[in-house]
Amino acid sequence: MLRGLPRLLRFGRCTAAAAAEAGCARGVQTDAKAASSVLDEVAKARLQRIKSQLEATGELPVEARSGAGWKAVRLVTRTLALGTLGAGAAATYYTYAYTTPELTEVVKRTRSDSKDQPLLQTWCDVMERYLAARKNLETRIKEFTDPATDKLLPDLPPQLRGNVITLVLDLDELLVFKEWTRQKGWSIYKRAGVQEFLLELGQYFELVVYTDEPATYTDPILNKLDPHRAVPYRLYRTDTQYKDGRHVRDLSKLNRDLSHVLMISAKPEAWEFQPENTLKLRPWKGDAGDTGLIDLIPFLQFLAMRRVRDVRDVVKSYDGVEDIPTAFKARLQEAAAHQKQAKRGLLGPAR
Repeated sequence: MLRGLPRLLRFGRCTAAAAAEAGCARGVQTDAKAASSVLDEVAKARLQRIKSQLEATGELPVEARSGAGWKAVRLVTRTLALGTLGAGAAATYYTYAYTTPELTEVVKRTRSDSKDQPLLQTWCDVMERYLAARKNLETRIKEFTDPATDKLLPDLPPQLRGNVITLVLDLDELLVFKEWTRQKGWSIYKRAGVQEFLLELGQYFELVVYTDEPATYTDPILNKLDPHRAVPYRLYRTDTQYKDGRHVRDLSKLNRDLSHVLMISAKPEAWEFQPENTLKLRPWKGDAGDTGLIDLIPFLQFLAMRRVRDVRDVVKSYDGVEDIPTAFKARLQEAAAHQKQAKRGLLGPAR
């Protein structure tokens, strides 16, 4: 890549008189630009390599993606100037940085908020054409986005089979909430009590976080939320089943007996294949006063200690219940009252 540098150095030795000549001047200018371009490419490649290494080791902090909309506009503006090569780079960026629904929402909001800004409207036109092509491509490559294996988890030790429940947790709208605004870009909020929730339940269950997000998004978040690795297994978008534009979690590929697999999620598309194995909660949208995770701990502890034969029976009994912790408390009180009444009848005076 630095092949042009020696030639530039030779031109640097031109005398002032020779440099005044048109041919020499053009040669110096051309080679200087070439050398500068080469050095820029080397610096960018080195920076990208360092960033990739940090992301792979989880050392990059979890931060809100700020100014995403305006960064996108600047990127598209450069794309128009650079031509086909830049367009390809932009498409690659959007493919890996955003899911199709996320990018659709960004374009929709940007168009609505910038009706009097021609540049942003042009950007929206370009992105809508890109989204149409992307949706068509995603439909065509559906078979390549299915799980690569039928055993997403390693074999369970024989002594634990039938004695431990695999608790599968969704990520977005259960443990965290992400929000995009034009002013701030992407912001990620953690739910109150999420760290205590994971640490406590890690003592009773085999925990798995199963998300439709890529590893580059998921790992930095979980490294922050779960520094003690209470969650031994993480499954990502590549481990989901792609169906009709949605990434569905397929619990049958976990290499576990489904009678002892319980999933908790707030996304209907997540449990499409196994609704009978899923506790369906209301999505958490970033409410600051929410205590939903902490309130759920006693119910899950009770479930783990009772060693039920089939978790699907429990799910069925709570199906349609919006507030599971409150319903669980009411059932416990009712059971205690029945037990107390039965005890009184057993020990009371004979008639």
